[in-house]
Amino acid sequence: MADLSLPQAVTLPNYFSQGDLALPAQILDSKDVPSALSAALNSTLHRERWKYSKTAPVLEGLASTMNLPTIIGSEQAGVQISQAPQQNLSFGFDLSQAPEAFARLCYAQEAVFIHVDKALDAPLEIHHAGSTVPVLLSLGANAEATLLENFTGNLQPQNTLWISLAEGSHLKHSRNSLEAAHLHWQYLAVDIGKNANYLLNNHAAGAGLRRQDIHIRVSGQGANAELISAAMISGKLALDQQVTLEHFVANGKSKQVVHNIVADGGKCTFNGRIHIHEGANGTDATLANKNLGLGKNATINTKPELEIYTDDVTCAHGATIGQLSDQELFYLTSRGISPESAQALLSEGFLRQCTQGPLAEAALPILINAIKQEQGA
Repeated sequence: MADLSLPQAVTLPNYFSQGDLALPAQILDSKDVPSALSAALNSTLHRERWKYSKTAPVLEGLASTMNLPTIIGSEQAGVQISQAPQQNLSFGFDLSQAPEAFARLCYAQEAVFIHVDKALDAPLEIHHAGSTVPVLLSLGANAEATLLENFTGNLQPQNTLWISLAEGSHLKHSRNSLEAAHLHWQYLAVDIGKNANYLLNNHAAGAGLRRQDIHIRVSGQGANAELISAAMISGKLALDQQVTLEHFVANGKSKQVVHNIVADGGKCTFNGRIHIHEGANGTDATLANKNLGLGKNATINTKPELEIYTDDVTCAHGATIGQLSDQELFYLTSRGISPESAQALLSEGFLRQCTQGPLAEAALPILINAIKQEQGA
């Protein structure tokens, strides 16, 4: 198998030389950014994560032109926006999880840094039109915020977001990735500090390929992470979701509930990994991925994983792939509902269970319309 490579040479952005951000351990060990990235790109772990998607198109687009995202709500008291970090921060950079994301950060040579130091009265909104420069969002101790993200662009957009939550902070994060694109790659990394809380409501539709890489680190005691996701993939479109949730310390909690519908010709891949490190006693982590196949040509790949290196933990994970219940369909059709409408209603109910948060109202009509089109309702 040929080695993977980046499209051009990589150099660290200037703000890393200021000592404000912690470099990935792999770079610190090797002191050679290109070599560290090359090793990570060609590692067995990285190749396994890209088993169902082609890596080359994403790598080729890493150095492409990047726009500034549109940010709404930044004028609020307690919000600071800059092009360099204003304090020492840990964003959990990890080349083993997504070397292409760190390369993207390097190619940009600039980023948008957003810092929140109090409870905000209104949401922060980030609109990504096409490929955007990396965004690094940090919440100070006991700060609270709601973050809304929307993605548009129908060619090959790439978007990266790092989040750092200090002790006692709370972030409610909702994002809609619903516009069809030829290739859409998203990377999200979240580092959760002591007694901090993070909730992600994720809504997605298929694209030529939509790839969502999510890396959540529960790095402070008593921290809590929750991921609720709903997606509809149809019309020969694809969605590849790669989620890694790591527990580093004791008494952390995490919950993942992911519902995906895949219709005729669509392809969905979900790989959810819970990694509980040594010393993370008292961890409570659950993962449930449910997939509904409609028609005869839906392709669904699902792989929930547990990697545990400590005792005294409570963990559960599972995945299901199924079709609509004949009994429920019969119940609805026997009451005068057409078979197409009955299938659409049941599919809608399945997605509604995981369509939540402030962007749910915008996401639901799009997801439901896709279901109705598939069912001819």
